[in-house]
Amino acid sequence: MTLVVTVTAALFLLGCGGNSKEQERLCREAEDMVYEAYMAKDYPRIIELVDSIKPLGNFSEGKACYWLGYAYDRMMQKRMAELYWKTGIAAVENSTDDEDVRVYAGIANRLTGLLSTWTEYEAADTTSEYTNMLIYIGCSQSRLGLSDDKTDNRLEEAYSAHIYNIHKHPNAISFRDAIVGVINISYNYLEIADYKKAVLWLERLNQLIDGYEKQADARPDYSNKQRARYNIYLARALEGMGRKDEAAEAYRLFCQTDFFQTAEGKILASDYLRLAGRWQDAADNFGSLDEMMKEFGTSYSLENIQKMLLKKYEVNKKAGRIDTARAVSISITERLDSAITLSRSAEAREEAAVHQKELEMTAENERNIRQRHITQLIAMTAIVVLLIIYIIVRHRMGARLEKAHNELKTAYDQLEETTTAKERMESELRIACDIQMSMVPSTFPDYEGLDMYASMTPAKEVGGDLYGYHLEGDKLYFALGDVSGKGVPASLFMAQATRLFLTHATQGMMPAEICTSINKALAGEDNVNAMFVTMFIGLLDLKTGHLDFCNAGHNAPVLGGGELGGEFLDMLPNAPIGLWPGLEYEGEELDSIKGRQLFIYTDGLNEAENRQQEQFGDDRLLEILRAIHYENARQVIEAIEAEVEKHRDGAEPNDDLTMMCIKL
Repeated sequence: MTLVVTVTAALFLLGCGGNSKEQERLCREAEDMVYEAYMAKDYPRIIELVDSIKPLGNFSEGKACYWLGYAYDRMMQKRMAELYWKTGIAAVENSTDDEDVRVYAGIANRLTGLLSTWTEYEAADTTSEYTNMLIYIGCSQSRLGLSDDKTDNRLEEAYSAHIYNIHKHPNAISFRDAIVGVINISYNYLEIADYKKAVLWLERLNQLIDGYEKQADARPDYSNKQRARYNIYLARALEGMGRKDEAAEAYRLFCQTDFFQTAEGKILASDYLRLAGRWQDAADNFGSLDEMMKEFGTSYSLENIQKMLLKKYEVNKKAGRIDTARAVSISITERLDSAITLSRSAEAREEAAVHQKELEMTAENERNIRQRHITQLIAMTAIVVLLIIYIIVRHRMGARLEKAHNELKTAYDQLEETTTAKERMESELRIACDIQMSMVPSTFPDYEGLDMYASMTPAKEVGGDLYGYHLEGDKLYFALGDVSGKGVPASLFMAQATRLFLTHATQGMMPAEICTSINKALAGEDNVNAMFVTMFIGLLDLKTGHLDFCNAGHNAPVLGGGELGGEFLDMLPNAPIGLWPGLEYEGEELDSIKGRQLFIYTDGLNEAENRQQEQFGDDRLLEILRAIHYENARQVIEAIEAEVEKHRDGAEPNDDLTMMCIKL
């Protein structure tokens, strides 16, 4: 079922244009290409790019409609722009996606401006509440003579939004945005002859221009142009209110700006001059009309004939320049016919293009619907196929699972038998360990002046090391040995050697005689595994400190004290016990070991290895024993055990470890 769900989700995402990182990268690249065409004002290129990008799913329907509408609007195909923008609004108006909300705001803003230009103000009132749209809506309402309160509220809200943006981002760009918005409001009130409100908004414009000029990134040319615009608009408003002297002063300030010297500035001033009845000045200014039309690359359309040439004719006629007025009238007559023809032709072409585009969009919608149906059908087919495969696979896996279950049951039964046998073996080994440990003494002689202690740590459950002692009056027999090998065989051999040592010690034999007798008992044909044991056997006179001993192939003990603070005993090289029958072992003696510490051990001490297989070593042992100053023998052995454990550093023991310490 997990496989089915995963594949279904993948098909759904592919059908809807998923939001993968690769998809995001392609969307960014598409936006960059369109933005480059936008910066280059290459509007046909924008249309070409969007038409090629949209089918790939790298642009949403709303974003594609925004850019197509923008390009057609700039190419003066207004009805085509309106078609795309309305289509875009319909595509995103019910979406809550952040990107779609931004697209909606952009389209609504553009559409509002378009409808306002065509004076279809009722339609503009349905747009969104963003700042620029609020200005368009307010201006549309004022021109329609709707509620002053509603109009004022919308425009005040837009102005407050601009001021908030300036406080949040105090730079030239935020001031410039606010200046553009307030200029539109001021111009709107001038056009409807509400001069009182125009003056109010022009004062705000003046304050914004002052703020703009204080910004580090302000442009002097932009500031000069807007200051000139403020003065000429103010002159027009004051003239309309009958404040002629103030209006004339504002016009004088306008004439001092660089902008006044441009063709655009002279034409802009004509509205004030006409209102003031200064026909001569107005006629002079309209002499720059052809220059301005050429500068902006604008042709004499019906709209421009109405807004420009008719005004030029009017001012020249009222200025008494009959020849110029006649020439303008002839120009209007000549251009009017071609303008009407071009307008009708352009309108017809645009209507045809709009109709064709509507047909294409309808066909595209039908294709998209068919594609979605096909995608859904493929997805459903895939689900059915996957379900069939799943059922078949599950059936086969069920059979395999049943077979595996039976095999597992058989293996479990075998494991249970093996585990039972293992537990039985471990139990027997624990018993053997307990028996072995019971064979070595855990208490030591309580004899005045004698300090004795020993310990044995097997490497496995049972080991092959041994130690023991027998106290007979003032005579202390003691032995420590190491059987070859490990485990159960070594422990059995160790048990025999321990029993024989104790038997001979009770008979009062000398250490060399004990070694000879034990070798006779253990060597020979009965020792089929050729096992042997190294032993150090001593007899200590507890009154005199005299020591008789025999070393049968064992490690040399360390005798403490002396000039060096301790040294290994120099002994005869007797063979280990159990290898060759008939050997006669030689004994040795020390006059006295009173006041000196005798430390006996197995090779599990000096050959103890760490994780790098480095041995503990004789030198380290001798160095530690020379440095030890403890109160009793037990503390000596415990200190050595700690040093060995530290040296191993977590490595497993590689041999049994047995130690004995005697001090008299």
